[in-house]
Amino acid sequence: MPRQQLHLDPSSPTIIVPITARDATELDQSAVAAAAALDAGAVEWRVDLYEPFTAGGGIDPAPAVSALERVAELVPDIPILATFRTTAEGGSADIPPESYLALIDALAATGLAAAVDVEYRHPVAERAIAAAHTHGTSVVASNHDFDGTPAVEEIMVRLEAMESAGADVAKIAVMPRSAADVVTLLDATERRHRLSRVPLITMSMGALGAVTRIGGGVFGSAATFATVGAASAPGQLPASDVRGVLDLLHHGAHE
Repeated sequence: MPRQQLHLDPSSPTIIVPITARDATELDQSAVAAAAALDAGAVEWRVDLYEPFTAGGGIDPAPAVSALERVAELVPDIPILATFRTTAEGGSADIPPESYLALIDALAATGLAAAVDVEYRHPVAERAIAAAHTHGTSVVASNHDFDGTPAVEEIMVRLEAMESAGADVAKIAVMPRSAADVVTLLDATERRHRLSRVPLITMSMGALGAVTRIGGGVFGSAATFATVGAASAPGQLPASDVRGVLDLLHHGAHE
């Protein structure tokens, strides 16, 4: 089964739909729903939510590999981003650092994921990025700040650090406390976009930051996460609604 490539362009942001299944039955249901959603440009499979893998402490990557194979079978024409989100960055589980590395390596080795997510501050991030690249799999380096919104300069520093670490895509999500925080995220996105050699995915979380999920492309964010079913992060909007707004912003304005 050929690997589907993840194409990212802020002039036409990709809608990434999360698969948040906790077991094999939910995995099938979520993947089928994502495949049927005409608005999905990619899917993100959240491995940290998948109990057949986490129940064993995440030591053996085999259950995750089998599940990825199943997702790829059900969404053969949609690129897959495989993500294990740690609790420090808003995820649902933790595994030992060496197990995290083994998981990234095993998922990338299947050749089925268009990309794997690597938290750029993880202790084994550098090795995980190298492992993924060994298998020809792209890396989305990520950072999630639930404590607030850093200054423009700090957001830019983090995105630059991800690129310097070898990431193919740099992603950051921050939590706003005010409208000014949302502006900060968009300002940092626009500034870094002018300098970056890799695509950016940025967002301000929660209801306050929802505007960044539909208007981020104007400032240089190349993708947005939207739901077909359960959300995987605060502030995610339905994919069908997001598609309508994106079409208006990025296509309607030229007609």
